[in-house]
Amino acid sequence: MNLFYKKSRLNFVWTNLWVGIALSILVLGSGIWVIHSDIQSRALERLKQQHTINQSRINEFQQTQSQILRSLSEHIDPSLFYHFLKADTHIMQIRFIDLKGDEKIRFDRLRDGSIRQTSADKLQNKADRYYFKQFAVLSENVVDFSELDLNMEHGKLDTPFNPTLRAGIAVYENGVKIGIIVINYYMQEWIQHLKSNNDSTFFLIDQDGYFLIHPEPTWSWSKYRSPAKSAVEYFQLSESHFSLLNESEYRWINADTVAFSLDLNGQKLLALYQPKVSPNDILIRRLVQFGLIILLSLLLIVVPLVGMIRFNLHRFEEERTKNKIMLTHQSKLEAMGDMLGAIAHQWRQPLNSIGLIMQDLVSAFNHSELNKEYLKTSEKGVMEQLQFMSQTIDAFRNFFVDEKKEELCNLVEIVTEIRTLYLTQLTTHGITLETVCAKGNELLHPCQDESVPERFNLSSHPALIKQILLNLITNAKEALDHSLKRRSADCTITLTLFAYDDTLRIDVSDSAGGINALTAKRIFEPYYTTKEMGTGLGLTIAHTLAKRHLKGDLILQPHTKKGISTFTLTLPRF
Repeated sequence: MNLFYKKSRLNFVWTNLWVGIALSILVLGSGIWVIHSDIQSRALERLKQQHTINQSRINEFQQTQSQILRSLSEHIDPSLFYHFLKADTHIMQIRFIDLKGDEKIRFDRLRDGSIRQTSADKLQNKADRYYFKQFAVLSENVVDFSELDLNMEHGKLDTPFNPTLRAGIAVYENGVKIGIIVINYYMQEWIQHLKSNNDSTFFLIDQDGYFLIHPEPTWSWSKYRSPAKSAVEYFQLSESHFSLLNESEYRWINADTVAFSLDLNGQKLLALYQPKVSPNDILIRRLVQFGLIILLSLLLIVVPLVGMIRFNLHRFEEERTKNKIMLTHQSKLEAMGDMLGAIAHQWRQPLNSIGLIMQDLVSAFNHSELNKEYLKTSEKGVMEQLQFMSQTIDAFRNFFVDEKKEELCNLVEIVTEIRTLYLTQLTTHGITLETVCAKGNELLHPCQDESVPERFNLSSHPALIKQILLNLITNAKEALDHSLKRRSADCTITLTLFAYDDTLRIDVSDSAGGINALTAKRIFEPYYTTKEMGTGLGLTIAHTLAKRHLKGDLILQPHTKKGISTFTLTLPRF
């Protein structure tokens, strides 16, 4: 399998893998977004209902207290002040203040729950207080409420903090305004009621971005703390997140907190609700539950499927191994066939020589020229030819012996042995086989003249190296045989050896016209061939042997001289 084919398959696999991952992430992200949106919308609906209930209670409180104030404004009677104060534990104080800001009547509920009327010498002037200025301009029968604030006495805040809300109405007598009635309400119980909801945590923020109500006591009434602390600091968000909203609007402050507009008797505030169990936590629980269900379902499907896949993969691997062995064996047989052809050519000359010697002996005998010396000379000639044939057989017999055994060998000896066996056959086809060694600046000289053959020593599998080189030489021979430029071309196959510190290199070149770009890209691809009767496996097996068994590489040089093809086999020394 060549590098191009491997890279193509690898790129195809990786492309499909990344597409699958991208689509899976897209589907998973869409699913999570849908589930999260559903959870968030459900949470929002619950919080809207809770907020609607809170706003309804405020509106109901406003209507009830407005009726009380109108009743009190009809008759300025201290006994009515006392009874209303006694009947409603939320009322902290009832006062009648004249138009100059002087308190004329004042009843207080003390912290122990008792009710006391303030004596005349302890009554105060409230002309400079904002709520007096607010209520003093009211028209007849109009009730107004102050902002939710902390109670102050004699210019100082009550401690511990005493959240207070004030309601006022102008008092008219015979169409003339004579003063105002102001009721102060304890708001701590109301605040605790807002904070006690089991489904969410409640925050209340004024128009300046400060907390009036917070689940942590140290953040409540944050404007009056030292230093003052705002919602911006607490949530680490910009001021725009805490701007006031219209009545029907809402805003997600973050993934867990939603804000609504709260009308506290005319005071515009921002009510924040934070579910005790956040939408993100619910999402994670849902995903875990869903994931467990999917995992269980997949296990019921995948476990048998994996068993089947493993069984089939094992069978496929066995078949592939058998095919690989068969193809390697086939390649070896083809190389052996080439060798037998080379031996046939090698034997023709000595057989012809022996035949001629025998004919010469018969002729000498017929002409009475045969003597002892003549016979000895002829015997010597026959034995030399037979010895040459025997050496050829020995070389062939040892050519592929112990191909799996790694041993110390010499590249010069390997190519010399190949040249000895193959030279006669190539010469018969009019092809020259050259084996040259490079030294220094690629100075070339015949391998038989190599003065330091030890520099081409390596520890490897000589039989596999021979098999690869025979495949390359055979391909070069066939290419030269079929070359259209055969008559005018230089019909030479050249094996060039290079020695480096860690590697050795053999270049196998031919001048058969070169290889076109399309074929070059697919040259090591299985079953790809340009021969009419070719299998397309020779170079594939050679490439596999070089990469896997010899730990080297076999490539087709991309840039060579025009009309020349060069394959390079690179081998590690150890």
